[in-house]
Amino acid sequence: MANAQDQAVETAEDQSNAPVSVEEGVGIGMPASDGHDATPEDTAPPTPPSTPKVTVKSNVTASGIPEPDRGASQPALDAVQFPAVVLNNRYLIYPSMALPELNSPQAMAYAVEDRREPGRQLFALICKPGLPIRTRLMRELKDQSISGMLPLADFGAIFWPPIEQTTTGIIFERPLGGRFLDSFVDRPARMNEYELGRQLLEPVSQAIAELSATDYAHRALRLDNMFYMDKEKRELVVGECLTSPPGFDQPAIYEPLDRAYAMPSGRGYGMSYDDMYALGTMTVFLLLGYNPIARLDDDEMLSAKAEFGTYQCMCGNERIPIALIEPIRGLLSDEELERWNAEALEQWLNGQKKTPMQRQPATKPKSAFKFGGRDHRTTRSIAHAFSKNITEAVKTVKSGKIEQWLRSSLGATELADSITALLATSKAHEGTLDGADEVLTCKVCILLDPHAPIRYKNYSFRPDGFGIAMAVEYLRKGNFQIPGEILARDLLNYWIVAQHSRTPDLTSQDRTFQTLRGFAKISEMGYGLERCLYELNPSLPCQSPLLHTTYVDHIDDFLGAIDQVADHTDTRSRPMDKHIAAFIATHFKYDLSPHLKALTDSKEETSLIGLLSLYALMQWRMKVPTLYGLSSWLGGLLSPAIGTYHSRTTRRKIEQEIPALVRQGSLPELFDLIDNAERRHVDSTDFEEAQIAFAHAEAEIESTAGEGVDQKKNALQVGERATAMIALTFSMIATTIIVFVNYL
Repeated sequence: MANAQDQAVETAEDQSNAPVSVEEGVGIGMPASDGHDATPEDTAPPTPPSTPKVTVKSNVTASGIPEPDRGASQPALDAVQFPAVVLNNRYLIYPSMALPELNSPQAMAYAVEDRREPGRQLFALICKPGLPIRTRLMRELKDQSISGMLPLADFGAIFWPPIEQTTTGIIFERPLGGRFLDSFVDRPARMNEYELGRQLLEPVSQAIAELSATDYAHRALRLDNMFYMDKEKRELVVGECLTSPPGFDQPAIYEPLDRAYAMPSGRGYGMSYDDMYALGTMTVFLLLGYNPIARLDDDEMLSAKAEFGTYQCMCGNERIPIALIEPIRGLLSDEELERWNAEALEQWLNGQKKTPMQRQPATKPKSAFKFGGRDHRTTRSIAHAFSKNITEAVKTVKSGKIEQWLRSSLGATELADSITALLATSKAHEGTLDGADEVLTCKVCILLDPHAPIRYKNYSFRPDGFGIAMAVEYLRKGNFQIPGEILARDLLNYWIVAQHSRTPDLTSQDRTFQTLRGFAKISEMGYGLERCLYELNPSLPCQSPLLHTTYVDHIDDFLGAIDQVADHTDTRSRPMDKHIAAFIATHFKYDLSPHLKALTDSKEETSLIGLLSLYALMQWRMKVPTLYGLSSWLGGLLSPAIGTYHSRTTRRKIEQEIPALVRQGSLPELFDLIDNAERRHVDSTDFEEAQIAFAHAEAEIESTAGEGVDQKKNALQVGERATAMIALTFSMIATTIIVFVNYL
């Protein structure tokens, strides 16, 4: 599905010569933010503002350091004209007026006009369909502003004409000074130690602290995501973090090791400590004016950090001002508990000296462990190398080489014993899925580096990122195979048990994963891996093919959306599938067990009654007045359910009453007609009485005909007797006539 969406985006981009965004109109169930109703003037075709000038954005490397400007120019892009799209009855978004200088990695920027404040400087980011976004954080940022962060004005679901699909549009205040790195087109992106504190560290650390107070982390702090809000370029703010999962767009160098090892979708929500690490990385880049380890690819960079530590890896060969050594070392600490938080940085900015950290150096092995053509001196580095080459890793583990190295060179006897026990368990399950090489390698990597992500096959994720990784895997590839295997093998629990301490968060995660395993094992409607998907991603819109043109991420919007779908769908199919059932079961907070059980029943009539009862309950509980389309849809499917009545008179009466109830749009009344308890009782009682009467009649027939005799012989004898009697009668009559004639 995601591939098709990406192709649609690319096609639209080719047509308009500009990156394409998404949305139109007020989304399903997304009310106007202020209740403003559209007037005739509102619905008239808007007059677009003058086409904004498209500025040239400098090329930026993965680390966020700009490459030299090659003088490329780009004309204003307006090749394909689309009508303005209205968001929440207020904001006009112009699909034909792209603002590429304000693009995000997963969202394209477009010009916006506020109909209430025409002169207001705004722009819109149109999210890519098929990628989870941070809807909950959007609601938080709409209700309160965060200092040092790009202000959010509004957001909502819209239909975006260029891709003919519904997605999310987010309105932001426009940064008039442009992107931070665009100020360094003709010179290195560099600041001295005094500028760094005032222009970067203060505003960014304040944004991190305020976000942390709301229990969120930014997770998209990097140099190419910084903007100046004012034309004078004095107010520097952090850019958006809403259009993709946390950490999804971050170059690995900005991520602490425990998250950098994970695939982008599996890095997890993270904490403010992860943001502080990214701030430390930005500080180094701006202080030096370049990336000091740009020559290394990601694997080499991660291995170097694992071997020597981030600070030594990035700053060991650089000249760092003495005044900045302490904060940079604190921000780039690989140990989360030792890393500086916003409060510690604020104290340093205010001139309060902190006691330098006295870290106990890591145990150095007597000799390096050779694997994959490299020498490894830490178990963390070995685990990462094992995860990249499962075949060789299994051979190495089964040969006993890693166990021997742990005992003799590193002195890690307890860890070696754990691997020995794991090998014995794997051998006992040889030939089964639990004994597969991928499972063994995954568990060995967890033992060698407990704080690293879970790495299974080509899937690597932090436990708090499992849900997002699962969503991205499904949205892009359309299957649950690997997430399903991870749950079935209980690898998440193995990771949790391997941690050195049992925190409340870990206990909560363990309970969640055990619940998910239970859901995954149930094959009924409303369960399975679809249920896991929505439980882990509560803001994910329903992925049912029936709703592919809509955007339903809240249960209050569901009935209205499925009611509208009825007008454009083959109503011979059912308005239900695994995704709809799982979405409802996750978000509709009532006991649905009997409805879901009936829905999954193999008997068609029982399943249909379960479907009707579920939707009738939802309409009644949610107080939805009318559902004409859905009532008509369901009404046309109820023949098998009507056929469960024995009385032809009752069936005929129900069929005659259905059209009137459909016109009322009331599913509870339709359900009461189809499955009325009193009518069922009367029908059942009458049927039983009819059965008894039939049995009596049959018995009487049997007694008349006789039992236990040859019916043909009996019939012949009866016929013979009847013939004899008739012959005797005629003989007597003839005799009487003859006697009478002779007498006369």
